[in-house]
Amino acid sequence: MDQLMNTNATEMIDLLQIDPDAEPKPSLLLQNDSFKIMRLVLPVGKTIPEHKAPKEIAVQCVSGAVDFTAKGETHHMTTGKLLHLEPGELHALTAIEASVMLVTMAK
Repeated sequence: MDQLMNTNATEMIDLLQIDPDAEPKPSLLLQNDSFKIMRLVLPVGKTIPEHKAPKEIAVQCVSGAVDFTAKGETHHMTTGKLLHLEPGELHALTAIEASVMLVTMAK
């Protein structure tokens, strides 16, 4: 079950708690006036085709491995790696292993 954190509450969120039946789409974890944080769970082999975010984003690999393509270059992201993208920058990703990604978007 996806968790939504109230910005006024101090609550622990387990980023690795995964619903095996969930669709591979971002789930909102936290949102306030400055940013929102989403978790993306990807099964091995899942590809997210090229797309863009309307605002600046930071993408972090929490677990697994993902090939992340931006500006024509593919980055092999593994646990603990982070990428920063400017607004409107085209990007795509493919899960090399079952993965959990964290996306922080400016508002």
